[in-house]
Amino acid sequence: MTIKKLTVIAAAGAILLAGAIGLSMNLTNPNEMEMEVPETHQELEQEDTSKTLKDMENIPLYYDETEKLLLPLRNVMEGLGGTVTWNKETKMTEVSYRGRTLVLRAGEKDALLNGYAVTLPEAAEIINGCLYADEKLISAYYTGDVDFNVETRHVTLQAKDNTTPVAAKKEISGEKGERAYTIEVPVIIGLNDSKYEASLNDRNLQEMQAYGDAFLEEDGEGLLQLKLCTGLCNKLFVSLWWEGSSGDKPVKLAENIDLLSQKTVTLADMLSETSLEKVRSAAGEGWTEDRFCLTAEGGLVLLKGSNENSQNLYYWTTEGEQPEWKSSYQAAFSN
Repeated sequence: MTIKKLTVIAAAGAILLAGAIGLSMNLTNPNEMEMEVPETHQELEQEDTSKTLKDMENIPLYYDETEKLLLPLRNVMEGLGGTVTWNKETKMTEVSYRGRTLVLRAGEKDALLNGYAVTLPEAAEIINGCLYADEKLISAYYTGDVDFNVETRHVTLQAKDNTTPVAAKKEISGEKGERAYTIEVPVIIGLNDSKYEASLNDRNLQEMQAYGDAFLEEDGEGLLQLKLCTGLCNKLFVSLWWEGSSGDKPVKLAENIDLLSQKTVTLADMLSETSLEKVRSAAGEGWTEDRFCLTAEGGLVLLKGSNENSQNLYYWTTEGEQPEWKSSYQAAFSN
């Protein structure tokens, strides 16, 4: 990492943890941790880093130029009530909290989450003998949003409900001749039915692998890239969608999973006929009932068109007119 200037966040709170400069965290309730940051902070120039790193052990780090927040993995996870174990022989770190176990190695994005191969949002890194993780890693699997207020220097971590599944990602790639692909595959963790969880993840991997392999068999040169996004994700429903490009053409895919019935569904399965007709009218020609996603806030997005000028349509929000869901889906999508 080449950063000219970084900010050291020295937290002040109720519980003193280890560190050359004492890092303390305030566990406000079993699900929330706060780190209070003083108004003054040290700004360390790059040439001074070797001299001052010894004073930074276990201190959260914020890189102003890249707006990147790094958190000391052991202190944060143990502060929340989890465990962090270092395996000297394999040089792997195991993080366990609320039924989710992450096994990772510093400097690598490939990891295991509850035994499934996943690709981390960012690789963990060792700074002055302390393992640091980007807040994206911690928030993706354990805490939901990590809120950092740059002005007040205040960090809040809100733990996920352990009944809520996690939608992780596994990046796969392939190459043949002048054609190649990179696809993010969903890995769903934390379902009540472990057999269904395993079969769902296996199916998603096989389907996206087949999608990529089919692209490689086409003529000419080209690159397929698909980024995975997660919308609504609760114990009843998971909404996923991909946006990317195939050569010079945009690609939009979606998968919406009813976790109770254990099947992929369309809007025709979920909406009353009246609401479905409103959606069809708004979407226009070329749209099909499987091309949609649900946002975490409850909005309905219709994936529109197959050209660069076709924007997705944000149809319903959490305010105003609401869709008429069939009775079996009202609990999953009600405010």
